[in-house]
Amino acid sequence: MDYEDEKEQEPQLTSRCGYEVRDVVRAFLQSLNEAGVVASGKLLHYTADMISSGGLLLFERLCYDYAFDHIGIASPRIFFYLATTFKELRALAAKHELGVFCTLPNVQQSTTEIALILQGCPKKTKPKYPTIPPETHDNEDWLRSVLRTTDKAAVRKVYQRATDMEPMLHAANEMVFSIVEGGTENALFWAKWLHEEDHHVRKKYRSGLSTAERGPVALKSQQQKTAMGYYLVNVLAELYKEFSQKGMVRLHQEFQALLDLFRATDGRSTQRRKQDIIALLIQVLIDMPRMKVPAAPALVHDSATLQRMIQQAPTFYREVQYHPMPTKLLPSSVTGVKKKKAKEPTKEDKLQQQLAMMDQMAMSFYRM
Repeated sequence: MDYEDEKEQEPQLTSRCGYEVRDVVRAFLQSLNEAGVVASGKLLHYTADMISSGGLLLFERLCYDYAFDHIGIASPRIFFYLATTFKELRALAAKHELGVFCTLPNVQQSTTEIALILQGCPKKTKPKYPTIPPETHDNEDWLRSVLRTTDKAAVRKVYQRATDMEPMLHAANEMVFSIVEGGTENALFWAKWLHEEDHHVRKKYRSGLSTAERGPVALKSQQQKTAMGYYLVNVLAELYKEFSQKGMVRLHQEFQALLDLFRATDGRSTQRRKQDIIALLIQVLIDMPRMKVPAAPALVHDSATLQRMIQQAPTFYREVQYHPMPTKLLPSSVTGVKKKKAKEPTKEDKLQQQLAMMDQMAMSFYRM
């Protein structure tokens, strides 16, 4: 997971236990990927340190990013769980000062439970969007030549001829057709193609493919309200209703939680996360109808063990709270978490290294 595209963060910002903030994030994410008692202990320590240092929003961001990057379709229930639990935690944080908030038993237990459930969830990496050839954009001949299907009911309920241009109709029809056929890569292709086509048109004509304001009212600009993502999620929502009426899927809460997260206006849904949400919605509509039980599996399989571990939460929080409160609270995002790879040597550098080695060998020979 990389946060290089975020704002620069102060290098010396530390947590309550004195860890540099990037080190806390790296250790937390590493512990999530490990198993065993030691890994769980580290995970709870860094969770308590983060929350006690005012990092609830950072903790929430990391949990959501980890869920999208490493869990996804393997356990869709996690997104409904995170949405409901973090809503309660944010409400408590608004009512209490940090010194009181991090001592509340339900806060300590909820944050501990979140971390442990994320650690124990089955893992599956998110799908990658295919690369879109540049020549496919602003090319009506190409678009006409690749169309394979007729109009779909889910698209017709969203598409508005008075405000939406035809590429939106065709691309959405192809996306729905690919979903019904089980073609994840093709469905992702058309979702990304439509996004890029809209961006291309906006850049060229200062107006996108649609003037319909499908985004939330709380959004400030018309450009935000007419973003193509809202059209796509509306189509996917209509397709889910169609599948649900046929008994093909039973993930009402999970699907709605993802839609609500996409439409959130409080800054939690970055453009990267919105792309992840669309990809996951497509996966749900493709993979779940093909399962024997088209519903999300349970989050917890051994509740007794989980409860015993949650009971240890006060111990980890007390250890952290022995330290004084940091001068600055942790931010909602952190840059530079992923270490940069070392640059590969150029051909000239490799040649110089080989010549130096040959000179060294020759000198060693003469010394003999």
